[in-house]
Amino acid sequence: KRHIFNIHTGRMALTEDADLEKFVTSKDELSGADIRAVCTEAGMLALRERRMKVCQEDFVKAKERLFTGKRATFQKDSTCKR
Repeated sequence: KRHIFNIHTGRMALTEDADLEKFVTSKDELSGADIRAVCTEAGMLALRERRMKVCQEDFVKAKERLFTGKRATFQKDSTCKR
């Protein structure tokens, strides 16, 4: 999992608080495609808020959005810094 996350986040600008180890060590059975989808969605969430870096909250929201089966409503005021 760690290697797949590194592949898909290698060219992303991440904030200091982005801790991918939480996803790597989680009990979730994430496939490579799932990891790619989470990384892509996290990047898109940051872009939609006009941020140049992806933060931990983006990864958490992306995972929730992709795997809860429902569209989560996201607030414009994110706790991530620009």
